[in-house]
Amino acid sequence: CRIGMDEKRILLAVLAHPDDETFSTGGTLALYARRGVAVHLLCATRGEAGEASPEFLRGYASVADLRVAELDCAAAALGLSSVSFLDHRDSGMPGSPHAAHPQSLVNVPLETLAGEVTTSIRRLHPQVVLTHDPSGGYPHPDHIHLHRAATRPCHASGDPAVETPGLSPFTPQKLYYSTISRTLLRWVVR
Repeated sequence: CRIGMDEKRILLAVLAHPDDETFSTGGTLALYARRGVAVHLLCATRGEAGEASPEFLRGYASVADLRVAELDCAAAALGLSSVSFLDHRDSGMPGSPHAAHPQSLVNVPLETLAGEVTTSIRRLHPQVVLTHDPSGGYPHPDHIHLHRAATRPCHASGDPAVETPGLSPFTPQKLYYSTISRTLLRWVVR
């Protein structure tokens, strides 16, 4: 990504849950943060559908509180410049009862979700956006839905016809997808 020497380098990771920043993109985010890039994370949910053993929940009101605390620690270790949330709910894996909740990420209209990502892109002006690949990695419904929503703004955020009050159009130079090796995935599933 070529930018002027005096221009701030910015990367925006648009991911679905706390832990996606570590498991799917941690090495990349840490590398660029160490190279002086301002690395920002936009996390769509707080991971409410995750599971944790009772001993790990001591001191936390919910799984979401635990996962946000873990994300705070990961963000510090990775050198992230900021973490922000879209305040949608974790939908869980395919067939999960969590997906029936009206605020679950998979129930957010694609245009609404894309608008929220567009707002972040226009606010931060990242040269690079990183999100889930089209398969969602393993495949997680939230990852797939967020992939669709994050891909649209990378192409449309520079369009003046797309309104975001108080924010000017801006188009990132690059869009990258986080992928998981299919061989590794098969090995983990076994």
